[in-house]
Amino acid sequence: MKLLIKLEEPKDVFIVNNVYEFLNPENVYIPLNNLSLKEKSYFYKDSYLNDFIVSVSGSLAGIEEMLINGKKMKTIKVNNDFKETKEFRKVKPKIKTIQDLIQVLELNHLDTIKEKIMALPQIDHLIVSSFDEEIYEMNEFMCLGENYKEILKLIDDLKKLFSLDSSILAIKNTNAKGIKKVKSISGIYPDLKVMLTPDKYLMSYPVNLGDYLNIPLDNTLILTTNEIYEINEILKGKSISEKYVTISGNALKKSLIIKTKIGVSLKEVMHNFIKITTSDYVVYENGLLQGSKINEVDKVVITHNTRCIVINKKEEKEETPCINCGACMKICPVNINVKKCYEQNLMSHRCLGCGLCDYICPANLSLKAKVKGENYEETNN
Repeated sequence: MKLLIKLEEPKDVFIVNNVYEFLNPENVYIPLNNLSLKEKSYFYKDSYLNDFIVSVSGSLAGIEEMLINGKKMKTIKVNNDFKETKEFRKVKPKIKTIQDLIQVLELNHLDTIKEKIMALPQIDHLIVSSFDEEIYEMNEFMCLGENYKEILKLIDDLKKLFSLDSSILAIKNTNAKGIKKVKSISGIYPDLKVMLTPDKYLMSYPVNLGDYLNIPLDNTLILTTNEIYEINEILKGKSISEKYVTISGNALKKSLIIKTKIGVSLKEVMHNFIKITTSDYVVYENGLLQGSKINEVDKVVITHNTRCIVINKKEEKEETPCINCGACMKICPVNINVKKCYEQNLMSHRCLGCGLCDYICPANLSLKAKVKGENYEETNN
């Protein structure tokens, strides 16, 4: 396993240790794509358009161009009538086999979880990771803390359903509150192993987690606490129309975790919850290292893929010429020749987009933006 590092914790950011709910937005936005809107004037809650859930019920308020997962596209603006009207009532699915679970996941458009299961010819082990991707995020941390009883029960149920050899809940050894809550009821599930791991960046990556736990990946299903929570919700006959989002950064009066509707605009969330302390700030979606800078904040839509929004005071970091220190290549978890890619304007499809090269570079070079791509696989020669 590549030597992992602990990221420097932001000393000027404190995240409130409870969840704020924003479940009654004025509007939500649904990608239009090639959808025909002939005589479509009303939308039911929990219906789907282009695999994107309509998280409220309401009427068509127009077409607007918005940012969906970083891409600008036309969207349907649905005006919330606050009635939560559903076209039909969902029933609790009966799950007796793995195939039953796959079908339910497909019906609920939880494709990432479905593909993880289908990618494995055989599943002997289950690892549930409660790690957040970056230091400014606390979604997995909070999801475990708020739903630990249901999460542990479902892990036990899945172990029986898959006839697994082992089930493991992996928790950072710095998550004292989560550890305490899990330990308080873990005796109910004697077959569940609770494993404490170092608080290191990229420990959530399957190859690193499997290596540290000494579990083979070719027959191991790795899910996050949020994915377990989503499975539990659909098994209760609910839809995944809400999600946890961390909004943090040193430009905020306070950072917080919000449980909000999918499809709501970031602008509306910020208007209701966020107090920015400076006029000169930058906004990032899904982290400082792995995420990307947002130039049109008013256009951003919270989707199922949104993990966090970071709002930081603007800092001018001057780029200087490369000093040939080799730090970017030493830290790269997949051994890309970062220097060669940067100097020769090449990209690597092996790049994870983890941002460690930018993080470590003493010259403040924007390396990730140059290296991440699909067109070229470089060598270390």
